Amino acid sequence: MNSSLNHIVLAKCRALLPLLLLAFVPRLAAQTFTYDADGLYYSCDPGTKEAVLIACRDANTGYVYEQANVFVPATITVSGASMGGDSSSESENTYTVTEIGEGALEGAWAQTLAFGKGSQVRIIRRRGLYGLGIKTLELPASLRVIEEEGLYIRSSQKTQSFIATLVLPASLDSLGLSSIVLNRLQKLRFLGMTPPKCAVAEGDARNPWTAADNATPEDITVEYPEGCRDLYKERVGIGDYFTAFAEPETPTGVEETDAETRSSAGAARKVMQGGRVTIIRGNRTYNLFGQGL
Repeated sequence: MNSSLNHIVLAKCRALLPLLLLAFVPRLAAQTFTYDADGLYYSCDPGTKEAVLIACRDANTGYVYEQANVFVPATITVSGASMGGDSSSESENTYTVTEIGEGALEGAWAQTLAFGKGSQVRIIRRRGLYGLGIKTLELPASLRVIEEEGLYIRSSQKTQSFIATLVLPASLDSLGLSSIVLNRLQKLRFLGMTPPKCAVAEGDARNPWTAADNATPEDITVEYPEGCRDLYKERVGIGDYFTAFAEPETPTGVEETDAETRSSAGAARKVMQGGRVTIIRGNRTYNLFGQGL
């Protein structure tokens, strides 16, 4: 009797299982939500507490983010119980920004773009930073991947919006096809001891770099950490594209001294150590990444 009852229960459970799964799947799919933080839109995942910057344009109103300065914070704070906020713990309302999504900032009217201190952005998706007319760019030290057409900084003679030196962080692991457009770029500085993997297409001239606005591989100086010349020269997509390789002149990397204050206590030196640029002025030390080196 018990055996028959067990068989009946099992049969009913098997019949109900597909219905339970169907009821559960939509809940999983509905985990993420879109949140507007200071005019930029993020896709937030309450499970991982991670946020992806997905747009500078409101899909419903067509509003485009038109601020002169775009700031991508390291974290955003979510409010509203329906959006995973209003928790008793402030940390439970905090989401870490980990990605620049596909086409996220395409069309933004920005003159500068900056990432918050301690940024954990690991990837710039396809066209994530596309067509921006900015003058400065400081890529986060956490960045690992730039996808196809991920970084395109358009230049403008009228506004002088172009980036002369692009610094790629030591964390960078891979670059997609046409991932970086070289608009009027003069210097490309790698901070990594190991060059990033570069996507190349067989029978196609495309690689991670796209020359534009009269910028050619011969015009661009490639800098890399001391002792890494062969690694960069032999890397497919780098050594077979660029021609001007320049190893730092000093053992510590990049070092520059203001000639007018060379003998004074206020002399400033810029030294690259472990992928981090350190400015030493007198007894004070400052750490920074990116432009202005």
